[in-house]
Amino acid sequence: MMKLSQLRNLVAIVEAGTVRKAAKNLNLSQSSLTKSIQQLEDQLGVELLHRGARGIAPTAAGQVLVARSKTIDAELRHARSDIEAMRGATFGEIRVSASPTVAMGLLPQAVAAFQHSRPRVSFFIQEGVYPDILPDVRTGALDFAICLIPGRPRDETLKFDSLVEDRVVPAVRADHPLICARRLDLSDLLDLNWIIYRRSHTGLDIFEQTFIANGLTPPASRVECNSFACALAMVEKGNYATLVPSQIFAGSRRPSSIAPVPLDSPMPTWEVAVISRGPQELSAVCRAFLEELRRVAATFGITKPPAPARSPGPALMHARAGRN
Repeated sequence: MMKLSQLRNLVAIVEAGTVRKAAKNLNLSQSSLTKSIQQLEDQLGVELLHRGARGIAPTAAGQVLVARSKTIDAELRHARSDIEAMRGATFGEIRVSASPTVAMGLLPQAVAAFQHSRPRVSFFIQEGVYPDILPDVRTGALDFAICLIPGRPRDETLKFDSLVEDRVVPAVRADHPLICARRLDLSDLLDLNWIIYRRSHTGLDIFEQTFIANGLTPPASRVECNSFACALAMVEKGNYATLVPSQIFAGSRRPSSIAPVPLDSPMPTWEVAVISRGPQELSAVCRAFLEELRRVAATFGITKPPAPARSPGPALMHARAGRN
C-alpha cells in the first residue's frame, strides 16, 4: 500500500533532480530515501525514475504519479485548513503565483490586509506568468494564480475569475524627453528601442497585438527579456521603452524611475484574472483570501497617464536624436 511519505519523497526527488539534494531538503539519509522509492516501485511494479548522466528524471509512470501526488498533497492541505476553519481557527496556508506587476501592486496590498485580521495564515508566493503556471494550478501545487491574460481561455478544468480590466502603456525612464511631449501617437514610438518582458509567449502576444490594434507593424528593434526586473532596469538606465500594465502606476507605490508616455492612441485592454480549480476545491481560508483580493482589486482600474506639460516638437526631436 502506498504511503503518503513515499509520494512526497518521489516529488522531492523529481523537483530536486538528485537523491542527494532531495535528502538534504527533507533532512533524510540518501539510503532511506532510495529505499522508500524502491519500495514504491516494487509495490506498483513499474520504474518511476530514470537515472541518467544529467541527474534523475521521472519516467512516464513517474510523471503521472508525481502529478497525482501533488494533487493529493494539495487536497490534504485544504482539508486541514477547512477543519481549522470549522473550529474557528484563523490559520492555514495559501499558495499563490502572481505575474510581476500583480506581485508589485495588487497582491502585496491584499496579503497585508488579510494578514492584519488573520496573522497566523502563512503564504507561499512565487512569480509566474500565463500559461506557464497552469500545470501547477491543475495539480493543486498552487491554490491559484493571478495573471494578465491575453484572452479568455477555453479550459473546462479551470475557473477564470476576472479581477480587474487593465491596459498596457508604454513606459520610459522618468527623465526621458518623451515624458514632456503632448499629442503623441503610438506610431511616434515605432523607432524606439523596445524591451519585451517575455517569460512565455503571452508577453510577445501582448506586445504585438498592442501595435496591430492601432494598425501598425510591431517594431523590429527590440530586446526580449525573461526577467521583469532586468527589463525595468534597462528602461531606467537607457533610451529603451517597454509596455507595462497601467496598474503599476496606480497608488502611492508607483515607481519613481520610470513613467508612462502620454498617448492619444487607444490601447487594447486585457484582463487580470484569478485562475483556480474552482471555489469548491479551495480551502475556506483560500476562499476568504479571494474575497480580500476582489475587495482590493475594486480599488484598481485602468489608470490614465498624467497630463503632459509641454508641446511635443523639441521633446520628440530630442528623443529621436538620442536614438541615433
